[in-house]
Amino acid sequence: MFVLMSQNPPVLPAKGGPPFWLWGILLVATVTVVLALVVSAVPDDPAELYQDALQQLSGGNKEDFTRSFNQLKQYPDYSDHIILLEGMKAAAEIRDPKAIELFEQAQKNATLKPLALQKAGESLTRMGQFREAIDRYEEAIETAPETAHHSRLLLAQLYQAVGALTLAETTLNQVIEGDETHDRTYLGALRMRAQVRNDLLRFEEAVVDFSETLATPGDVAAARPDVITSYAKCLLKAGDTERTAALVEQHLYLIDDNSLKAQLLFQAGDVEGARELIESQPDESGNSPESSKLLMQIALSDGDPKAAEGALLEALQYAPRNAEIFQIAVSVYRETGDPENVDVAEQNVRQLEDLKNQLLDAMAAVGDNIDDVDGRFRVAEKMAELGLYNEAQKWFLKGGAIDPERGPDADRLMTEHLRLPAPLVSFRNVSLPKKEVSTDTDETKTEPPPAATPEDTPKPDQTQSDAEQEVTLPESKAEDGSQSP
Repeated sequence: MFVLMSQNPPVLPAKGGPPFWLWGILLVATVTVVLALVVSAVPDDPAELYQDALQQLSGGNKEDFTRSFNQLKQYPDYSDHIILLEGMKAAAEIRDPKAIELFEQAQKNATLKPLALQKAGESLTRMGQFREAIDRYEEAIETAPETAHHSRLLLAQLYQAVGALTLAETTLNQVIEGDETHDRTYLGALRMRAQVRNDLLRFEEAVVDFSETLATPGDVAAARPDVITSYAKCLLKAGDTERTAALVEQHLYLIDDNSLKAQLLFQAGDVEGARELIESQPDESGNSPESSKLLMQIALSDGDPKAAEGALLEALQYAPRNAEIFQIAVSVYRETGDPENVDVAEQNVRQLEDLKNQLLDAMAAVGDNIDDVDGRFRVAEKMAELGLYNEAQKWFLKGGAIDPERGPDADRLMTEHLRLPAPLVSFRNVSLPKKEVSTDTDETKTEPPPAATPEDTPKPDQTQSDAEQEVTLPESKAEDGSQSP
């Protein structure tokens, strides 16, 4: 065996230089940079830029909108889209005359025409030019009937605002029947139809629409406090105890009005809960016809007709022509053994029912047109005769808004008719102190249109008359894509 003592030891590789793992990182980084350069070399899709700009403008994202808008300017074929976006930006800034001018230019592009017409209608509505706005909406629907759900919704909202309730309901039916997706437009139409049917005093049908809205899966916003409050008032008018009990169980916490809560509890069968809630109110907040009516009902359920009579007299000070109060009065005077006043209460019920039918006839007469100013004044006068002062004021203002030259007539008629009347037939040995009319306390106050939320509502132009402001509709921010090319 030989040991080679003279052999040199093996030479090891020199340490230093980048390790293998660092070479891997450098390779990945290089590939990433190359890919970024390749992607940046690919031009933006102008169609996507346009859709992005629409959404960013709708969402109030100014920086992103400006970026998309400026990028889109690089594409000459999209010059009409730029004009439309400029118009929408002007409308968002409440520069409606300029917006309408731009929308008129954008209409020359057949693809953009439906949306341009819709947006022009919104601006014209804010300016109080209702006939012109209706013309734009109708043309938008005619131009693209299959995708015109949002234009129909806005048209129905305008019809409702000017008192053309038949046209409003018909238009909403088209939206509801033609859209099974249950998206925001569908739900907005369902809520608005409930309000229209409430305006027409068809409370049972309004309840069905509200109920379906709340039952629609996946729409958390459907249970908004304003919607729940409107639904609750319809339930009370319809006398639907089953749905009232369900609302009390699920949504009572969304209602701020303690008087309304107490009425719901009573209708749902919780007399003690209603009593505690109504008696816990400060005296100054309890002076309303609805609170007094509830006290009448509670006293009768307690077997105390004298207390019920005291609440009746209080209620009549504020609502001397409320048919529901007189219906309860029939029971009160039967319990007190006063047949003469039973007869008086029944006479008032019959005469008020006749007045309500006259009101419905007057509303039907103007339901399918937007031009009959005197017809709207007749509706307002019938409402005043029924003691619906807040609603009467709104209808006088609707007439003045349709024809601004009739504004002075609306003011004069309001002065003449918005005075608290006496009961149609007075009770025996009952003297009621006179109360001034306050349109702020009308128990049938209508909620604002469901398709818009408070943040959507622009401040009205200071040059508008009160009548124009009463029916000015907010621009909907919902860009559901139904009209977007």
